[in-house]
Amino acid sequence: MELIVVTGLSGAGRHAVLGALEDTGCTALDNVPPRLLEPLLELESKLQPGRDRLVVGMDSRHPDFAAEFGPLLERLQAENIPVQVVFLEADDEALLRRYSETRRPHHLALLGSAGEGIRRERELLAPIRAMATTILDTSHLNLSELRQRVASLIPALPTRNTAVRLLSFGFKRGVPADADVILDARFLPNPYYVEALKPLTGRDWAVQEYLLESPEFREFLDRAESWLRWSLPLVQQEGRAYHTLAIGCTGGQHRSVALVEMLGQRLKREVATLVIRHRELEG
Repeated sequence: MELIVVTGLSGAGRHAVLGALEDTGCTALDNVPPRLLEPLLELESKLQPGRDRLVVGMDSRHPDFAAEFGPLLERLQAENIPVQVVFLEADDEALLRRYSETRRPHHLALLGSAGEGIRRERELLAPIRAMATTILDTSHLNLSELRQRVASLIPALPTRNTAVRLLSFGFKRGVPADADVILDARFLPNPYYVEALKPLTGRDWAVQEYLLESPEFREFLDRAESWLRWSLPLVQQEGRAYHTLAIGCTGGQHRSVALVEMLGQRLKREVATLVIRHRELEG
């Protein structure tokens, strides 16, 4: 079992890195004391013999962490356990800003000054920094950039595709709160005013056939497909787990439903995880 230890300065982004690794499918455990790591590995090897990677977060809040980590790492290496140590750091300005935003005290600040705590922790963890296989400065990284850096620094991470959700809705019931992109189809021809089509929905071929006679409907469909094909790689690069494209018409019964159904048919072979939903039809 490969072991990835994520540690470093408080406020440098340990929780975010653990979350990014967990989102790729890794098992991640935080706040693991050094003296419990070896029993944990032994237990994991018995309970999950097929697991190939375990991620643990460790930090200086545990007593004797700095003193115990070096000997622990030597024992793990002597047992031929593959270990990567990812050390996170940031400049003082970034750390002070983060502590100011969260209003949390630094655990090593004896006099209540975050600056003092940061200085003491840098000195305390300097030997561990020297042992790290990867040092990552998060001073100027947002969450998306941090995820990308983690993926590039740690090879052979499993990848998880962004789940694409196509959602139809009716504007008369309001805009979906969880939509990332909203397209308005209310200007397209409305089958509601065709007596034979009124009781049907956009799932029915008669409604779709009627709409496909409109050049504007066909162009809307083409442009929505083109937009998704262009933007999806960029969305995935950002590391999003979900991406929702919502298409609305007045009642959410005909035009938006047909667009979502037909768009889904065009994309289902290329998009690994595709979900189609019709809010007004599903109740």
